[in-house]
Amino acid sequence: MSYVTITTADGQKMKAFEVLAQDKNAPGLILIQEIFGVNSSMRQLAKDWAALGFNVWCPDLFFRSEPGLELDPTNQSQFQLGVELMQEMDTETTLSDLECARAQLAKKLGHEQIVSVGYCMGGRLVVLFADHSPIKAAVSYYGVNLENTLPTIQSSAAPTLLHIAELDSYVPAEVRRVIESDVAQRPGWESYVYPGCDHAFARPNGAHYQPEADQLAQERSVQFLRKQG
Repeated sequence: MSYVTITTADGQKMKAFEVLAQDKNAPGLILIQEIFGVNSSMRQLAKDWAALGFNVWCPDLFFRSEPGLELDPTNQSQFQLGVELMQEMDTETTLSDLECARAQLAKKLGHEQIVSVGYCMGGRLVVLFADHSPIKAAVSYYGVNLENTLPTIQSSAAPTLLHIAELDSYVPAEVRRVIESDVAQRPGWESYVYPGCDHAFARPNGAHYQPEADQLAQERSVQFLRKQG
């Protein structure tokens, strides 16, 4: 476990938390953060995915504004700062930064078997990433605004799995139906709804953490990524 430095397309330096699998030939995984930076929850998720057999990089996507920032989701002012930083992000620049991470991870590993997983903010970005990068597959955990994002995604995008929380106030039932309908028309794509779960049900030690749902989503994700990747 350590940090690596990624050179972006415009020559800037972006840090990424790195956790390698025991098998150095294992697939690579670009882990995309929530709005709280590469905090303890994201670092734990990186370790979890590495333990499942992936070589993980989790880039610091807020580095252009607040490098190294770690926010506490339970602190309202810090939560608001995360929202503001997300709103200030330039999506195309962020996708370019993610692609640089993917390419440099692939170079380090010596192969192109790279997938991506995103949570919350990352749950939306990973869907866009699947459309803008040669990753092999993507997994989105409770992404927000996907009802507006999915119609822009080309049929050539990497196969993507969506995990949706039934009680997520950001994704009410009518929005969920729109998302599920879109996914159902895409070959190789899948979506699952988790009954009784709220947003961030897979965040380690989070207020809405649901261990059984997290375990089920994890099993589905690994199976999906192994099949597609």
